Amino acid sequence: MQLVKLLVLIFFSISPTCLFAADLLEIYCQAQTNDPTIQAAREAQLATQEQLPQARAQFLPVIAATASNIAYHQSAGVVNSSNSATTSTTSSNNTSDISYNQSIYGLTLTQPIFYYQQWIQLSTAGAQVKQANATYAAAEQDLIVRTVQGYFNVLKAYDTLKFSKANRKQLAKILDQTQLKFKVGLIAITDVQLAKAQYDSALADEISNENALANQKELLREITGQPTEIFAFVREDLTLKPPEPTNPEKWVMTAVDQNFELEAARFGAEASRTTIKTTQAGHLPTLNINSALNRSTPIPGTPSTTYSNIGLQVALPLFSGGGVSSKTRQAVHNYEQTQKKVEALYRKTESNTRQAYRGVLTQISQVAAQKQVIISSDSALKATEASFNVGTRTIVDVLLAQTALIKAQQNYAIARYDYIIQSVLLKQAAGNLCPEEVQHINSWLVD
Repeated sequence: MQLVKLLVLIFFSISPTCLFAADLLEIYCQAQTNDPTIQAAREAQLATQEQLPQARAQFLPVIAATASNIAYHQSAGVVNSSNSATTSTTSSNNTSDISYNQSIYGLTLTQPIFYYQQWIQLSTAGAQVKQANATYAAAEQDLIVRTVQGYFNVLKAYDTLKFSKANRKQLAKILDQTQLKFKVGLIAITDVQLAKAQYDSALADEISNENALANQKELLREITGQPTEIFAFVREDLTLKPPEPTNPEKWVMTAVDQNFELEAARFGAEASRTTIKTTQAGHLPTLNINSALNRSTPIPGTPSTTYSNIGLQVALPLFSGGGVSSKTRQAVHNYEQTQKKVEALYRKTESNTRQAYRGVLTQISQVAAQKQVIISSDSALKATEASFNVGTRTIVDVLLAQTALIKAQQNYAIARYDYIIQSVLLKQAAGNLCPEEVQHINSWLVD
């Protein structure tokens, strides 16, 4: 029996068309594994981290080996000589050709002693690695936000479809009632037409909402790479709590210190600042130790040779056509640009944090208000229906009351989902959003 269960589990896990139930935590685990955006961010982080060992490598010696083999061939020849008085011919004939090979081996070593640019480039690489790490941390938080938004957007679409179906069914009952009353002469044909028009509109909304739900599932699938059809929903008894601490400026202070996008921008500005020193160092001298060892095999009639050398090499740039000065000015402008971007992101972070904080409080108030609206709308609908049955209210009043109730129920559900999303956005802005928050939100869900 256990073997059968295992085989069934394996089959559904490898089936490309398998549909599985998932709560938010399961969706997030799938996103961590399959989301191409976070995978690309990880590769970018790893690629940037290689800049640090590359910068360190500039301080280490460079050793190169060379080898060559030269083939020589000397053929026999004839030498002729003559003058005006007498003519003579002297022949010098070699009985055989001469062929031989000569091999040359070499080893060179270059050890940088003073390269100010290399020290600055090491600092630049360190700042770039820190920037990459902060950027990846921001991407991890963005994955949580995208997953939460995608998941609850699906739940919004589910509830919207559910309420539109309920509305359509209720309007169908109202339509049946109006048709019966018209047949016995209690109401005019106009009331039937109004009820029919409202029903047709509700049916069109239901079809549109079915398509919207399918689209939201596809958007979530872009993150997870897996189809999901069964979702867990928010508990009805969920208690909505205001942000802690309750002072928005404390959230802003935390965001200024911990927001990963802002931190990455600051490290980017630091890397840009060190680039100015790197370009300025183009005017400075450089110092190397150069050493070489060469050996050649003997050729006929000569001994083999070995020679070596070691020395200091100093290079002092005298004139580069103004290129170094131009690059320095360019680096200064680039640094000023990054500083302005940091300032803009600083202001945006403050604004986003305050907006998210107010958003959480607003959704708490909205949930409470919409809950009361549902109670009032339900009472109003019942009273309107009773009045319509005795002839004191029109069908238009009934239809409006029915629409108001459905709208209040939908707004109530959406406000609860938006409360969760705003809470996540607030923690993202503050830089303290972590996977444990997904587990916490997941505890609010039920099948």
